[in-house]
Amino acid sequence: MKTGLKRVPVANEYELLRISDGDIKMVVYKSGKLVHNGSEETLKVIRYILQREFDYDYLVGSDEVGKGEWYGPLVVVCVALTPNQLLRFRELGVQDSKLLSKNQIKRLAAILDSETNRSRREVILMPETYNELYEKFKIEGKSLNDMLAWAHEVAINGALALVSPKKPKVVIDKFDEKKMDLQIERYSIKQPGQVIIQKSRGETEVPVAVASIIAKNLFETRVDELERRFNIKLRNHLPRDLKSSILPYVAKLHFKNVKDALI
Repeated sequence: MKTGLKRVPVANEYELLRISDGDIKMVVYKSGKLVHNGSEETLKVIRYILQREFDYDYLVGSDEVGKGEWYGPLVVVCVALTPNQLLRFRELGVQDSKLLSKNQIKRLAAILDSETNRSRREVILMPETYNELYEKFKIEGKSLNDMLAWAHEVAINGALALVSPKKPKVVIDKFDEKKMDLQIERYSIKQPGQVIIQKSRGETEVPVAVASIIAKNLFETRVDELERRFNIKLRNHLPRDLKSSILPYVAKLHFKNVKDALI
């Protein structure tokens, strides 16, 4: 395997790395996306890099969707992938759901749902449940990030229990390192031989990106259900446009714009 590949200057602010060395040409973007020329030499380099993940029997990733939207549920998903699944999903074009169109998310989610149904745990907190839990955590002097850490812990332990890994690598999209560390210690997520990483922009890791896509699709599906149930387009309205009587069933009540609509 050829090493010491020739780097050339990046072409724009979005690129992290650009390689041009004979038949080997590739560009790595800050988003985690990789573009290459498809030559056999380039593919050999990519396979060599990806083989490092075979040190683990499972690559585990968790991510949440809905934290920033005033409407709809909070969805946390954790998936456990084998190294072969990781390679396959990378080839499918899996990346951060925020970089994908609605159609791309729907298409990829259909594949990912089917292929991870025995190694995936979901935590879906619809608004009614979300609001009840938020108040419970608040009474205990805890914050939204405590609730997020709890949801990630439930999803991660649930996924790990499904596959019983011997040497997993767990990547969590970082939101509050201290809160998540406490949750890890409190509920013993960490086991011998297990690696846990909290990473900013965790969606650049395939397992987290897979979790992100599944979670985003679940979020949109549940919002569609709420819109049909209450005959309202939540995505196109503000809380003040809705009857206050339905807000507890479709909205996260601690959001300022929701609180203002309830006055």
